Amino acid sequence: MSVPVDLSATAWTIIPIILTVGCVLITKRILLSMTVGIVSAAFMVANFNLFETVRTIEKTVMSIFFTGPTEVQGLEGVIEVMVHPNAEAEELFGLASRWYFSIIVFLLGLGLITSFVVITGGSRAFVESVSKRVKTRRGVQFMTVIIGFILIIDDYFSAMVTGNIGKTLSEKHRISRAKITYNVDSTSAPICIIAPVSSWAVAIMGNIALVYEKIGHEGNVFLDFLRMIPYHFYVMAALLLVLINVAFDFDIFAMKKYEERVRRGEDDASADDSGVGGLALAEVESCKGTVWDFWGPILSLVLVTIGTMFITGAQLSSPEDIAEYGLAYAVLDNMSLSMSLLLGGIAGGVSALYIGIRHVKAGEVTREEYRKAIIAGLNSMRTAIGILCLSWVLASVIGQLGVGTFFANMLEGIGVYGGLIPFIMFIAASLMAFSIGTSWGTFAIVLPIAGAVASAIDISLLMPAMSAVLSGAVFGDHASPISDTTVLAAAGANCKVLPHFESQLPYTIIAAILASFGYLAFGLSHSVVVGYIVFGTAVGLVAIFAWSRQKKATAAQAQ
Repeated sequence: MSVPVDLSATAWTIIPIILTVGCVLITKRILLSMTVGIVSAAFMVANFNLFETVRTIEKTVMSIFFTGPTEVQGLEGVIEVMVHPNAEAEELFGLASRWYFSIIVFLLGLGLITSFVVITGGSRAFVESVSKRVKTRRGVQFMTVIIGFILIIDDYFSAMVTGNIGKTLSEKHRISRAKITYNVDSTSAPICIIAPVSSWAVAIMGNIALVYEKIGHEGNVFLDFLRMIPYHFYVMAALLLVLINVAFDFDIFAMKKYEERVRRGEDDASADDSGVGGLALAEVESCKGTVWDFWGPILSLVLVTIGTMFITGAQLSSPEDIAEYGLAYAVLDNMSLSMSLLLGGIAGGVSALYIGIRHVKAGEVTREEYRKAIIAGLNSMRTAIGILCLSWVLASVIGQLGVGTFFANMLEGIGVYGGLIPFIMFIAASLMAFSIGTSWGTFAIVLPIAGAVASAIDISLLMPAMSAVLSGAVFGDHASPISDTTVLAAAGANCKVLPHFESQLPYTIIAAILASFGYLAFGLSHSVVVGYIVFGTAVGLVAIFAWSRQKKATAAQAQ
């Protein structure tokens, strides 16, 4: 199988990307669109041979989920090894299969947790306990932000829980649903993308592992994930802007319109009470849920995942590693992340099932409701797992086309300064995510490009470039009206989608501009410290402007 000389690493290789984006814009169906991108890319890799296209897709899928020599990565080879085990059998079901299988199990565990904290009444108890502790308008907003910081395991889960808390308290304290939804949406994804134990983290690490494989780079995926955090300028800007908004009532454009209407005592034009959100309290079956029904499964998942990381890391660390690098680094460098995710997902799921059984035995939940909760929990992760699996295949096939090499050659040819690569990747990922409406799909398309460009131009920019892609994907997701997280955050707080989109957009643009200052300063100086000095100065100016604006408004009201 070979790529035609006139197509490999040429402008023609971006056709699958264009088809993917175009299909999303036309159909609004991300799974279908990613499939179109995979098929079109495989068609080009196979030199426009239909049979070889099918074989290319088959071998790509098998190479992702199974290790082993090339001859056993196709379906025929896998079946042969399973029927007639040989020396290749152990290698076949090795690291790759455990790694991607562990990610899927982890996500399914999250799905069960999300479902059972509702049916057992845990989410109701949690919301009620929080409601008793906030007495002011600003306190309600700070509480939603704090909870968003705590619920780091999944952005969907965070958006639904914090959205329900916010909408419960918004009317009492005269806060528009648009503002509550903005606080929720602009907190959940940015927190999850930098949290080591979250659905976003495992998805990102999976894509990074593929990038490393394609460019031949050796690195600890988990440690590199942590090393990338300082380069998430948009994430930092989005979180800081939320805090500025809450502290100084920094309401602008559409947000100002919705807030002023609610403060005058008029109906909230952004509220959508025609339906219920994903964790609607009316759907809770058990009336005797406790806060521990909420926290139990979450803590089980987090503690088992982190605990397994340290146990496996300690077991696999040699005395020489500990002596040379120290215990903490040696543990992180040698831990089994796949085992940690696998056991963490299982622990969270089993804990959720156990709590559900307790309520069934107490007669508070029926067996039928218990069964439906299991199905609903697993189904809730169906789309996320589908996008993730397709993103792995799409990234691999696009890598075979040499798209990253094409962009690297193009940037080198036009003489782009290497330090600008992170900024360029941030803009590219932003446009991609805005167009297709999904961060995870953007990871699959742009991360391999960033890896190839950094590898070809300056390998020291690998982590800043990939981090810029992740930040750009979050920005594009926040700014896109067709984003699943935009829609879900609105649903969780019972806010209309259009008011949420138009009220959040100015803040996302401001945050993106602030992030751009950071990326440009870092790129021109090659110093993250200089990047943060410029970035921090820009954020400080926005905070001063918001403070002075609030001070003038307070003085005007006093007259």
